[in-house]
Amino acid sequence: MNRLRKLKAILEDKKDSCAIILGSPNLFYFLEYSGAGALVYCDSRFTLLVPALEMYRAENVKDVDIVIYYPSKILENVIEGNIFKAIEKIINKNSIMVDVNWVDASTYRALSEKYRVMDFSNEITRLREVKDDDEIERIRKAGEITAVAMKIGMEKLSEGTSNEKQVAGIIDMTMKSMGAEDYAFPSIVAFGENSAYPHHIPTDRVLRNNDIVLFDIGAKYNGYCFDSTRTFVFKNSEAKKVYEIVLEAQMEAIDIVRDGIVASEVDVIARRVIEKAGYGKYFIHSTGHGVGVEIHESPAISMNSKQILKENMIITVEPGIYLKGRFGIRIEDTLIVTKGKPIVLETAYKLL
Repeated sequence: MNRLRKLKAILEDKKDSCAIILGSPNLFYFLEYSGAGALVYCDSRFTLLVPALEMYRAENVKDVDIVIYYPSKILENVIEGNIFKAIEKIINKNSIMVDVNWVDASTYRALSEKYRVMDFSNEITRLREVKDDDEIERIRKAGEITAVAMKIGMEKLSEGTSNEKQVAGIIDMTMKSMGAEDYAFPSIVAFGENSAYPHHIPTDRVLRNNDIVLFDIGAKYNGYCFDSTRTFVFKNSEAKKVYEIVLEAQMEAIDIVRDGIVASEVDVIARRVIEKAGYGKYFIHSTGHGVGVEIHESPAISMNSKQILKENMIITVEPGIYLKGRFGIRIEDTLIVTKGKPIVLETAYKLL
């Protein structure tokens, strides 16, 4: 697999160390493996360590050795003990490279007691930031599924009868019926004053006349995520004004996205438009984030980000204004960074 070759090229420069890759997103990224375990690199070989309950799933993984562990000797080829016992059997050096983003405190302590632990999370992050053709195609497909779910959700809105939970359920069911294995994150459906909470959890709140409706949804397709937000404005003159401000901020920010731009510049452009309109203190999150195996991953599109955007990164641009007790407006697109204008993977027209 090409991603394993890229990882091996990094690790071959660390000849005095072995490496341990932990975390479900990392294991899926490098192996297309969805299950518990750890990927170990030592002596130019990759070994996937898995508990016995995952051994059938692990049979489908290519280009690595498979080692199974279990608390007792239930099979001849099983290492008796936990994952640390399995690691000790494979690693024969005093130092190990670890992506510390995926190591909890107890695991880090256990590893540190036996090895000199060195962090190589930055190297893993850099590998995952730029997407290959297969990853881009999966994200495109996740976007197509999201677009259908967005449309169906809009069509199911009915004043006096639709509530947030029901519409969120319809959206989730639509995504799965279209081929998604799951949603990329719990679908957000927010009516009226609830739209002022950026990460609102759907409730029994029923749609009323003149309500703002906010959908923040995304499908997960073959391991890859999508993210889209649309806000629908119903007969509310102030909300329409705020919508226009957010839309201008988003479009101006999208317009400067390209290979070579510092990510913070995108945030600055969006924030400047909103601040000029007098709503700066109501824009309470960053302008965007990377999307891939995880719904939030590098690069961060924030005011303090020093990361440089690169061709084939996939990011979101999602400014918002949130007025507590009244309404919130957010507009979000997922887009592909290119050397010129970005490719916007739209899910619905942005209309008042």
